[in-house]
Amino acid sequence: MGPGGVGGLLAGLLAHRGHPVTVVATESTATRIATEGLRVESPTFGDLTARVTALPSLASPPDSDGGNHVVFVTPKATTLEAALDRVTEEATAGAVVVPLLNGFEHMDLLRRRLPRAHVTGAAIHVGATRDAPGHIRHTSPYTRIEIADSDAPEDSVADLAAALRDSGVEVELGASEDRVLWEKYGFLLPTALVCAHSGLPIGQARTRHRADMLGMVAEVAAVAEARGVPLDTERVIAMADDRPADTKPSMLFDRETGRPMELDPLGGALLRAAERAGVDTPVTARIVADLERVDRAATSAAP
Repeated sequence: MGPGGVGGLLAGLLAHRGHPVTVVATESTATRIATEGLRVESPTFGDLTARVTALPSLASPPDSDGGNHVVFVTPKATTLEAALDRVTEEATAGAVVVPLLNGFEHMDLLRRRLPRAHVTGAAIHVGATRDAPGHIRHTSPYTRIEIADSDAPEDSVADLAAALRDSGVEVELGASEDRVLWEKYGFLLPTALVCAHSGLPIGQARTRHRADMLGMVAEVAAVAEARGVPLDTERVIAMADDRPADTKPSMLFDRETGRPMELDPLGGALLRAAERAGVDTPVTARIVADLERVDRAATSAAP
């Protein structure tokens, strides 16, 4: 669901290795992928074009033999509701649903909308962008997925992990859902918001706006601690310092291209969680407020 940078990359890699893949997208994107295939450019996996089934909606499971199936949920959080409208509850009945969105609030929404599926906490660590419908550019030397413990059948999760590894994706299993989601969130939120706020790639942002980044790391850690998920802030900072200097989080790409940023699902989610926990988050609140004004200005300027 949602063959953008992340979803398109996974669909292309899996299909290239012979695994049956169906992508569900808007009608125009589905038509283009059905006609031209999924084109992936990657310094790690090489350049490839994969043929997949592409549909604007899905009313029943894509496999005809009744076998297990997995649903990767990969749109931006800003378009998640629209993506879910393209897939019926029947289509996901019994499926292992693997959401690879940023943040954590999407888990409750998916469990409400897909009550007959095994919605499984997961996080992906990758750099990938959609340059055009069906044209994916993989930009990172790593592609790693963490899949949390869940009520999903063990054999289905094992088959999923085997298929991903066969396609060149590193897979880690077994951590709790909160740990998987918050360990990624603890790194992602400070880097995404500070880079988007400053308009700078991570190399310059972590140097010129280090106080903001360190402040936000501490705020995320405080909220996570209140939820019973201790974060290693030194490790988070080391990860940010270790990223290639020209790395641009997707939120910065969205700002540069005038697209809606994932401010509410990321920054807004932390502010809501902080309020419930009684934790002060002044750095996050200031940066989110500034970026909300940027988003409103971009929206009002759009034709």
